[in-house]
Amino acid sequence: MTALEADVVVVGVGSVGSMASWQLASRGLRVIGVDRFSIPGPFSAYAGESRIYRKVYAEGGHYTPLLQRAQDLWRELEDISGMQLLSQAGALTIYDAHNPRLATLLAAGEDNGLEYEILRGDEARSRYPEHVLRDDDVTILDPEGGYLSSEKAVVAAIAEASRLGAQFLGNRKAHRVEAHGDRYLVTTDQEEILASRVIIAQGNGAGAVCADLGVHLSVLPQVLTWFPVEDPAAFCREGMPVFMRRAEEEGRQDSAQFYGFPSSDGWTMKVVGSVYMDEVDSVERPPTWDPAYLDPIRAWVREFMPGLVPEPVRVATCADGYLPDETGMLGTVPGMDGVVVAVGFSGHGFKMASSLGAVAADLAADGRTETDVSFMSPARFHGADARFTSLSLS
Repeated sequence: MTALEADVVVVGVGSVGSMASWQLASRGLRVIGVDRFSIPGPFSAYAGESRIYRKVYAEGGHYTPLLQRAQDLWRELEDISGMQLLSQAGALTIYDAHNPRLATLLAAGEDNGLEYEILRGDEARSRYPEHVLRDDDVTILDPEGGYLSSEKAVVAAIAEASRLGAQFLGNRKAHRVEAHGDRYLVTTDQEEILASRVIIAQGNGAGAVCADLGVHLSVLPQVLTWFPVEDPAAFCREGMPVFMRRAEEEGRQDSAQFYGFPSSDGWTMKVVGSVYMDEVDSVERPPTWDPAYLDPIRAWVREFMPGLVPEPVRVATCADGYLPDETGMLGTVPGMDGVVVAVGFSGHGFKMASSLGAVAADLAADGRTETDVSFMSPARFHGADARFTSLSLS
């Protein structure tokens, strides 16, 4: 078996692994990235054109430093690549007035000094006629929100890492990482790689390493949908914000939970329902789905976005890896101080992928980071006293 050497091996070159590779290569380190699919590939969690970016974050203000660092890094990658990656036309969050998430969202903005605007009734309807906004709806505008061109961003990071000397090896399966003297040995089905440091960023393929670290990773596929616009001249306006909507008021039989993006092609909108398919072990083959899966998404479009034709003309699948507390795992592995795990971002990691990759690079290269990610510590699952000498990767 061929033996290779590097300063850092990045296992998984998807959303976070691509960014970590770019950051490591920019520091002059020899990087080898390996992935079970092609690099870039069609089955990663970043598939499907775009991902929402938000600064006023309902998941909590403790994410704000990561979100700010991510924004700065997206702009840096734009300058390097010459491509627009982050479009900041704003992000709308639409809740019914009694939704308990409303208070958390507003606290995240207030506590971190972030700008936001609250709109109700006729004022909200006149500003955002694309949406059906009821009298008891509360619309919050995050002016720094928007969307990322996810596939383009990953390609840009890989291209820059390659230009700086990183080597990428696709279509091979990593099996194990283990201590080997004062370094680490990563074994794949095609080679062995010796490195001083390792970053594990396997995305929806991280089930084995999560199990070793004491937690189950649920791989949940989702179908992404694009709906035609009835009147593109009126609907596809410049500066239209992305949106997230939850309608969970008392008495409603089906809680509406969906989000969407302004048109990128001039005649459709990407609208995605927060409806997940059954858990799968792997996405090495695209999951099959029943057409009835789209029924609630069609119904929500019909009710809340009447300017769209409520039949999708394009679908794509992606799958995210969810941890039980829906919070990522990012930190060093006890007993393997040169190994960093960055997995399980539970469907809301891409907006921060650039900063998550940079933090992983900090920890691998320097053993520390200035960005607070203590709430993502792997120790919350395996305990502070655990010590490891090897980890399964498949």
